[in-house]
Amino acid sequence: MFDRREAARFAAPYLWLSTLACAEATVEPSLVTDRDSAGVQIVEALRPAWDDAGRWTIDPEPVLDLTRSGTGENHEFYNVSAVARLSDGRVAVSGRQDIRLYSAAGEFLGAFGREGEGPGEFRRIGGVVRIAGDTLLLLDYDERVTVVTSDLTLSRTFTVPLFTDAIYDLGDGTLLVELGYGSMRTYQGSGGRRREPGQLWRFDVQGARIDSVGESAGFEELMISRGENLLSTVPFFARVGQVATRRGRILRGSADAMEVEELSATGELIRILRIPDYPLELTSDEMAAARESLGENPGSVTMQMFEAMSGLRPAYADIMVDPSGAIWLERHRARHERESPQSWLILDADGTWLGQLVMPPGFSLQEVRMDVLLGVWRDALDVEHPQLLGLHRN
Repeated sequence: MFDRREAARFAAPYLWLSTLACAEATVEPSLVTDRDSAGVQIVEALRPAWDDAGRWTIDPEPVLDLTRSGTGENHEFYNVSAVARLSDGRVAVSGRQDIRLYSAAGEFLGAFGREGEGPGEFRRIGGVVRIAGDTLLLLDYDERVTVVTSDLTLSRTFTVPLFTDAIYDLGDGTLLVELGYGSMRTYQGSGGRRREPGQLWRFDVQGARIDSVGESAGFEELMISRGENLLSTVPFFARVGQVATRRGRILRGSADAMEVEELSATGELIRILRIPDYPLELTSDEMAAARESLGENPGSVTMQMFEAMSGLRPAYADIMVDPSGAIWLERHRARHERESPQSWLILDADGTWLGQLVMPPGFSLQEVRMDVLLGVWRDALDVEHPQLLGLHRN
């Protein structure tokens, strides 16, 4: 951790007053402040570091487009859930019931999986985790994890608790399992906005539970009374808790503010990274656009969703970590804003706010490497193109 504040140095005592005046006129404000609070490091990024010459850039043309690197059904994609690059440059792409492997040049090498509930079969793949040795863990919607080797050979399966939302590699031989609140509570109330926390558990790679490491922030939902029943729906600008891992640490955020907590693998709060006073208030134009997206005659339920808006935009919609340890925070887009490009705020590993990187229109980021971005681009016909885009860290 370092502080980028500059210190003025003066060689001649008789020049002190005039030199100080010049220094005060030209010194730039600090990028970050760093302090300790009850044993927790708090790093506040005060302004972005990038200028026009220093910002990172993305190549206008993809390094690889798997829809165009071959022909036939093996280069046709639907509902891609993950795109990942292995250590030797091969690319893995998961769909609903299978995962495919391609060479670094985009040649189809093989596939694993099909629809079903037996070994090597899936109801729907909800996530892919890469652990040591390019071993892949595939999370099915039936709470079963299928482990395959880097050449797509079945290794084993194990089960995780009901309502498992995601699995993350902690990098120390253990896994972080995130459980949704539905596994713990039954709602009782009269309606309105609610947000129940999830749970975070540590497992070994064989699927055995080790211990609890705390809670995740959960997601907001709107409970609407319909006679004697309650209808659950997602309100406009709903906040969703986000989790990521890096180097044996857990990154956890509520999206209430531009802030991320860093925890040890056992759940101890170590550091808080934040951009204080980051503006989240919805403008009158943004509120009007949300209202317009309902159409001319919105139903009562939809209107209640609109009226329940808090007036604040969630700080972010996703967290990713790249190999350098930098934290990527996806700026939130509401449902009626999905046609606008993804935009990511990037915090360096030390908490410095580097700046913002905007994705090409139609491109959804899935994984960040040092020199490439992996994701899915949708063309004008809504055809999915798993792509690798060149990234230049100027």
